[in-house]
Amino acid sequence: MNGKLIIARHEESEWNKLGKWTGSVNIGLTGEGFNQSRKMGELIRGSPMDQAFASAQIRSLETLLCMEDDICIDLPITRSDALNERDYGDYTGKNKWEMKDILGEEEFDKLRRDWDYSVPNGETLKMVYERIVPYYLKTILPILKEGKTVLLVAHGNSLRALMKYLENISSENISHLEMLFDTVVIYEINEEGKMVSKEERHLPAIKNDTKKVAQIVATIGINSGNRETLLELFKNGMNIARLNFSWSSLDWHAEKIALIKASAKEAGKNILIIQDLPGPRIQEEHGHTYDKTTTFDMTEQDKNFVKFGVEQEVDYTALSFVGSKKEILECRELIKSLGGTQKIIAKIERTVAVDNLDEIVASADAVMVARGDLGDEFPLEQVPFIQDKIIKACNKAGKPVITATQMMLSMTNSPTPTRAEVTDVYSAISQGSDAVMLSEETASGKYPVEAVTMMEKIILEAESHMTGDKKLNLL
Repeated sequence: MNGKLIIARHEESEWNKLGKWTGSVNIGLTGEGFNQSRKMGELIRGSPMDQAFASAQIRSLETLLCMEDDICIDLPITRSDALNERDYGDYTGKNKWEMKDILGEEEFDKLRRDWDYSVPNGETLKMVYERIVPYYLKTILPILKEGKTVLLVAHGNSLRALMKYLENISSENISHLEMLFDTVVIYEINEEGKMVSKEERHLPAIKNDTKKVAQIVATIGINSGNRETLLELFKNGMNIARLNFSWSSLDWHAEKIALIKASAKEAGKNILIIQDLPGPRIQEEHGHTYDKTTTFDMTEQDKNFVKFGVEQEVDYTALSFVGSKKEILECRELIKSLGGTQKIIAKIERTVAVDNLDEIVASADAVMVARGDLGDEFPLEQVPFIQDKIIKACNKAGKPVITATQMMLSMTNSPTPTRAEVTDVYSAISQGSDAVMLSEETASGKYPVEAVTMMEKIILEAESHMTGDKKLNLL
């Protein structure tokens, strides 16, 4: 049996912080880069390892040594120029965002992302591939074939090039591939050195100085699905992007997933992506319902969407109109059969889901209190008590819980929320919600950034009044 290959990207360097192309220049980590590198060790704690590799550039070695130090291991380390970052030639040391203005967005994206885009006196990604893959096959793969596990710390582009080989990614699709900061990827490898299975592990998003604990889920739509707005949303407290698969085409969703990932990389943020499935939804003139006459099985449409989500490497799949653990287990088996590792959010929307709450919480990775449809199933005056029941069940089980629907609905058309909406967000946090969600407010509303900013303020204020430590059940 072959060993595992664990790959990680070096953490923030001095030039990363300044927005400069570092390329082949030997630039070390920032103070924050050292801090994050130590935390990265937690992602591989308990994983047996035998050998480590790093590039010849100091920032990858610094990250590797910090990871080792955090988990008290001392691996033999091999360093090689073949693992170095892409050489950006004449663009080395230039500010990326100033160059974007000079080149234009389309050429800038090709420069950074495309397979064979030439750089004056520098390397294409194809050239990086032509040095790292032979090194991997000659030097690293034989160690894996001995059943040993290898830790490899390198750079964004050198790892992208290697991942192209490992995952059989086409030259056309390489532009959508990213190796994020604060992430390790663990591969099981076959005899040819190709991926058999893949697991991603992420550090929680870096918190700002105000130490917000609860996460903000923002639904991405026509008014927020652009780079400028996404960057502002990330800046003002958004942690998770939700895509509603009841609407839009798969091409549209693929475009937005790629944009979210690219914008998150630009902002230096770890932004998770939720794929929210429609389930047996029936759209009506003034809203929606679901087919209440059928026992729940995954629809063929949902199965196709899950396959798409696995291919696009979303982080979470949200199941609508769950009734029992059966649907969760069915979805988990489907994800596994497709080679995915996506976690599952169970949306509590039905009477039967509340009846089967304990088994649903136990089977799911996270739970969403979907108050809109709960309000159609129960008398409205009971919904706050059902919300409290679901949150307490999730807190007890140590599962993340998201409170959703109409949290600040007036901000769809107003730059400020109502007093009642502020109280609603506060109540959700004080009850123990790990995340709160915005729907129309950020998807189609006129004030998506203002909605996220206000939600952040309410969370911070609520948490400042909470006694004791808030238990972290982050997504």
